[in-house]
Amino acid sequence: MNDYEDFDFDDTQREAWEDFAGRLDEVLSVMDATADLSISVATTTDCAGPQPGILFTVLDDAVISAYVTGSDEGRPTAQEARGLAEFGWTPPTDEEPRFHTAVAQEASADLAHLASDTLAGVFSVLHPIFLEPDQLAEILKGETDWTPLKPKKLKRSEASIQPANRQDLDNLVAAELQRSFGHPPLRNEQGDVAIRVGSAILFLRSSEDASELILFSPLVHDVNGRSRACEVLNDLNVESRYGRFALHRDRVYVQVSVPARPFVPAHLNQALRAVSQIADGIDEELAVKLGGRTTFQNT
Repeated sequence: MNDYEDFDFDDTQREAWEDFAGRLDEVLSVMDATADLSISVATTTDCAGPQPGILFTVLDDAVISAYVTGSDEGRPTAQEARGLAEFGWTPPTDEEPRFHTAVAQEASADLAHLASDTLAGVFSVLHPIFLEPDQLAEILKGETDWTPLKPKKLKRSEASIQPANRQDLDNLVAAELQRSFGHPPLRNEQGDVAIRVGSAILFLRSSEDASELILFSPLVHDVNGRSRACEVLNDLNVESRYGRFALHRDRVYVQVSVPARPFVPAHLNQALRAVSQIADGIDEELAVKLGGRTTFQNT
């Protein structure tokens, strides 16, 4: 069972927008005429034009006005204009060329929910984290009090080491494996380290740029029926906390990736235990399901 089996993406979105609307209401209810608030849709490009969003400003008589900026160089597209009208925004006039609305400040909650619905429904913002308020960002995005932890002395295996290159990383791995198994690791011509665990065999290799260690194990050989195998492996990938299962030709592999810049021996040992438990614990059952055989046959 994975750690997010009960996760509901749709409910999470709804709760996030409700929370955002509540925090926005708190801000709008105390705003005065000394500052405006603009909430824009975040962008991942270097676009120089205005981003779609909403500008809030407070008039002297405790009235909050809100103005919409569209995604077409500041103007709403035809689809956005239809959506804004459906949500109740006042269409542009000669005096005000933008979609707009105004409410008494005591009704700030209504405006906050209108803004939340507009950003999600008209501009298709997936989640409030994709918004960029220009003021009071801590209030709108939330704030968490955190007391820095007191550093403790690291064990040797917990200390990080920055490998200079692939050979340097391989040497670090070899030294760590010798500590764990009591003998130098066995490598093939490709540089892969081979380790036997019960009825399974594990391989470990470093990436060419020394940024990653890949641990993999062939679990089942001579698989019958690729479609059936893909269905079974897809279910395993959903349920597995560690390891990614894949079908390559007629063999099923499990793989774990370990970041190696920097290299932390404890991370390697944790990954080795995880792959070992998966490989030795599931290979026989998986072989029966897929009509194949394990790497080492029981005698």
